[in-house]
Amino acid sequence: MHPYRDDAPPDDPGDRDDLAVDVVIGVVGAGLLLCGPTGATIGAILLAVVLLSRSRPRPGVALHVLERVAACVGPVAAATAIGVLADAHLGLPDDAMLYLFAIMVAALGGRGAGLGAAALSVAAYDFFFIPPRFEFAVAEAHHFVTFAVMFAVGTAMGTLVVRLRRTEAASRGRERRTAALLAFTSDAASAKSVGDVTTAVAKNVQDVLGAHHGALDTEARELAAAIEQQAGVAIARLQLADEARAQALRAQAEELRSSLLSTVSHDLRTPLAIITGMATQLREALPDLPADQRESLDTIVDEARRLGNVLTNLLSITRVESGAELRRDWVPVEEIVGSALDRAGVALAGRDVAIALEPELGVVVDAMLTEQLLVNLLENAAKHTPAGTPIELSAAKDGERVAIAVSDRGPGLPAGSETRVFEKFFRGPGARVAGAGLGLAVCRGIAIAHGGDIRAGARDGGGATFRVWLPGGDPPALEATA
Repeated sequence: MHPYRDDAPPDDPGDRDDLAVDVVIGVVGAGLLLCGPTGATIGAILLAVVLLSRSRPRPGVALHVLERVAACVGPVAAATAIGVLADAHLGLPDDAMLYLFAIMVAALGGRGAGLGAAALSVAAYDFFFIPPRFEFAVAEAHHFVTFAVMFAVGTAMGTLVVRLRRTEAASRGRERRTAALLAFTSDAASAKSVGDVTTAVAKNVQDVLGAHHGALDTEARELAAAIEQQAGVAIARLQLADEARAQALRAQAEELRSSLLSTVSHDLRTPLAIITGMATQLREALPDLPADQRESLDTIVDEARRLGNVLTNLLSITRVESGAELRRDWVPVEEIVGSALDRAGVALAGRDVAIALEPELGVVVDAMLTEQLLVNLLENAAKHTPAGTPIELSAAKDGERVAIAVSDRGPGLPAGSETRVFEKFFRGPGARVAGAGLGLAVCRGIAIAHGGDIRAGARDGGGATFRVWLPGGDPPALEATA
């Protein structure tokens, strides 16, 4: 920041130093213009320096200017007095050394004081000691070298002092910024919510504005930007912590639910199997029961079987979501399809199931889980299509995987539900078929656990198609027999 710019602070020492040197050099230069050719030349040079290198100073620093003028004049006046009093014992070189010392002392006050003292020293040295004495004239040209050295010393010393002051000011500024950032970082680190971070930001920004008298100079803007960046980091940390806590709670809830479902399912399987077996046995042993009683037995068997399917799905989804290791073996697709059709025989009664399987097609899967996947797809097709409509089941090789598809000619999927149908407990709008909404979620879990995929989509001509991809493979080689 230039010390004479309008946005410079009023207490800028560089501002006051340079204004002081303007006054001193201007006065000396104006006086030298009236003191012969040599004085006029020096005065013109000094005034040119003032006019060309300085701009309009800021008001409000008159007292400090007087202090700086005194700092320039004092050492030079002392050197002049010593030289005049000891004139009989000192030569011109000694007088020159006195003025150089005076310039060095004055330059400790800054570049302005050094240059002002140099100008005064040149004038006093010329007037009081260089022949002809008591007039501004130089008889010998080599004295200009002494004048140049005086200005060089004043400039060099003053410049060094200014640089040291600026370095010190910059160091203090960095210290203030570091302290402010540490204070804000401490407040942000102890924040428990975004509101706490906002309060810390408001407090520290208020402190910054107070320290800079409400003006956002470069240092204040940099500090405010650093606080803003740290605030963003603190808020992001709080959000990540909240997300982590929420994720941990969800994981705990899911683990608890899976454990509960597994426990309940295992505890219900035995009594449910007994109920199903006894009801079936009773229905077969008493074929001459009245119609209403036989209908009641049929209802018991059907509902027990449906509840058994729900428990089977619960156990399957608990197993795949708990990360249990799968028992993978190479299994012919034809074998899995046959077992699935047998288990879904009751649901598929009265329907034609068209099967199209590529020959010698096998998959590397857990046979029981994959069979459950196909049973769920077949029963889902039977539940959501009119009675007697055909169902198609096909399987074909698709690269390194095997694609198995179950298609129907029912009403199809509701628009936008192609992905949601695989969510747990999802029930389509207007669904009239009883169910827990777990069958397709189990299918997706089993497919993903095998590293496969499953998708649903509309079928040309009406209906829906569910296609699952499972890892394929070649049958294991038979060991040679002796």
